[in-house]
Amino acid sequence: MKHKFKMSKRKMFYIVMGVSIFIYSLTVLMPVYYMLINSVKRMDDFLENGGWSLPKMLYFKNYSDVFKMGGTVSFGAMFVNSTIFTMMTTLLSTMTSSMTAYVLARYQFRGRNFLVSLGVGALFIPNLGSSSVIYKLFWDLNIMDTWLILIKYTGAFGMTFLMVFSLFTTVAKAYTEAAQLDGAGEFTIFVQIAVPLASGMIGAMMIVNAIGNWNDYYTPYMYLPSLKTLSVGLQELAGTISQFDRPKLFAGMVIGMAPVLIIFIIFHDTIIKNTAAGGLKG
Repeated sequence: MKHKFKMSKRKMFYIVMGVSIFIYSLTVLMPVYYMLINSVKRMDDFLENGGWSLPKMLYFKNYSDVFKMGGTVSFGAMFVNSTIFTMMTTLLSTMTSSMTAYVLARYQFRGRNFLVSLGVGALFIPNLGSSSVIYKLFWDLNIMDTWLILIKYTGAFGMTFLMVFSLFTTVAKAYTEAAQLDGAGEFTIFVQIAVPLASGMIGAMMIVNAIGNWNDYYTPYMYLPSLKTLSVGLQELAGTISQFDRPKLFAGMVIGMAPVLIIFIIFHDTIIKNTAAGGLKG
């Protein structure tokens, strides 16, 4: 009897948790539903029937019209800027973090442990704490509102450093020693041995960073006021656009969300497996 009572309590707990998760999921999906259905509505349909009703007819012309929108920067230019910003920031941060992680994992030297601790501690320092200094530095260097501000992403420390460093410490020295006997230099060993062995983790971190960089609002807003990305441009359009053009704005939001969603759907197994594993297999 006591055993049945325990089982019923456990079952009730799972039911409550399941209902709670379902309700939370609805709160996340409702804005997506609102955005999707209104992106394919005509303007008169949106005004007459409200935002929550299904469209009377699918009106995909909003998706082509949205490229005619924009103020000083067109929607198409925003999309290009977002692509450039995401690709460059992801490549720079991954490259510098991976190289630093390799050096600190492979070599023993005075100060190494301090640098590793600094790399881990950097995760706990809010970015806003150094924003004023970075802004002043970029202003003095006269690189504000240029792509040269991407130099801020060459910092070696962060989550990518921590994850890749943990992998490089597990690489057997036999691999690198054999390559050295064959006359390979350090850069060759890094590119042809270390990186392929950690390619799963590096790829997963690149995907995670790319998604975050695509959605980044603060950096383009602060340092690239003329080179607007979608995250900045859509927010400004939302504040100035006419009520009659809301369906076009929703279409723009869908276009802005689509690349991130597609990347996650394609690579979600890679992200989960490699970040959960935390080490090399086999």
